[in-house]
Amino acid sequence: MCYVVITGRSLLWFLMTLVAAMLTVSAVVSPKWLIGPEVFTVKNNFTTQERRPSLGIYTRCTMMLDGHYHCGPFDFDGFFTDSSVYPTEFKVCMFFISLGLFILSATVFLTLITCCRQSLLGKSIHTMTGSAQAFAGISIMIALFLHPLGWGAKRVLRLCGDSEAFYPGDCAIGWALYCAVAGMSLAFVCALISLKAESANMSASVKRRIEAGERLVFFL
Repeated sequence: MCYVVITGRSLLWFLMTLVAAMLTVSAVVSPKWLIGPEVFTVKNNFTTQERRPSLGIYTRCTMMLDGHYHCGPFDFDGFFTDSSVYPTEFKVCMFFISLGLFILSATVFLTLITCCRQSLLGKSIHTMTGSAQAFAGISIMIALFLHPLGWGAKRVLRLCGDSEAFYPGDCAIGWALYCAVAGMSLAFVCALISLKAESANMSASVKRRIEAGERLVFFL
């Protein structure tokens, strides 16, 4: 018989997994990892705004030679780009954070599957999903460790002045890096919540309601 079980813990697990994935996406696409010290005045129609150049994992914001402030990806050919353009540490960082993001995104769907199916090939889906989330957290953690190692690269030196590994020089740490830290932390929290979600889905109260013939079970 097909049935759907939705508990407060499983709903919390799903929402936190979704938030962790969204925070990691924001970190990947944003250039606001390092924010330069220079301030440029940009005129836009009838308004004047102040902008600061910034540098992310694979995107940057900079003042162009024609006087336009532009944000977008580096002009590079992926991982084959010269390290003076795209630092090697950033390449490896991009790989690990993308791996973590891919796994987190997959677990968002797996948390939904657990509402109607508890096991796959004799293995608990909750346990497999929680383990995957822990692995995603470790992958993002590696990326967060590798990114500061690249702060001594030529591209970063041009933006931050006298910077070196784990010292950003004149640059400030941007909100995107904190988003990545939050995404990593939530990934580990989600791995722990998976255990609670499994115990709630397999509780005696839920089993009794399923045996009574209920197809849709809500349990807080």
